[in-house]
Amino acid sequence: MKGRPSLIPVLLIFLWTAVLCCSVTAGETSQTKIAVINMQKVVRKSVAGQQAMEKLNKKFEGLQKKLKAKQDELKAFKDDFGKKGPLMNEDAKAEKEREYKKALRDFKDQSDDAQFEMRQAESKSMEPVLKELEKVVTRIGEEGGYTLILEKNMPGVYFNTSNIDITNEVIKAYDNEVKSKSKKDKK
Repeated sequence: MKGRPSLIPVLLIFLWTAVLCCSVTAGETSQTKIAVINMQKVVRKSVAGQQAMEKLNKKFEGLQKKLKAKQDELKAFKDDFGKKGPLMNEDAKAEKEREYKKALRDFKDQSDDAQFEMRQAESKSMEPVLKELEKVVTRIGEEGGYTLILEKNMPGVYFNTSNIDITNEVIKAYDNEVKSKSKKDKK
């Protein structure tokens, strides 16, 4: 074993380097300030978010009533056909089946259009709310000295302590900003 160097000094150097790296990293993390926010809760609980959701719900209810009426028509048509179908000749049956299939396709098209319209309306009504919220979160992040603010419900965030959740703080700040803007607009 005379020609072979000892592993102990190499291991000591490696451990010393690892300790130094960990202490530098630990020092850097103590300066890192991270927070999480539940944006869905902010939208649901904030005044402006609730107003936007009310408008969307009214639109949704109107579309839903139209679709329900069409669905009831289809059901009545089908029930009527079920009762009278056995009494009809083959040509009349085939014609009624074509009418029903066409009405069913029309209903599906109307349903798809309503879903598209709701997505468009949601995007249109939520866009200003989310833009304003982004400004509020940015301001809170800068004023609070945060290094990083994450969406609490994003993939990859599996756990966080409640003391880093700033959702309620953002709701209050956003409501205050909306109130102050509405006061300025009234003047």
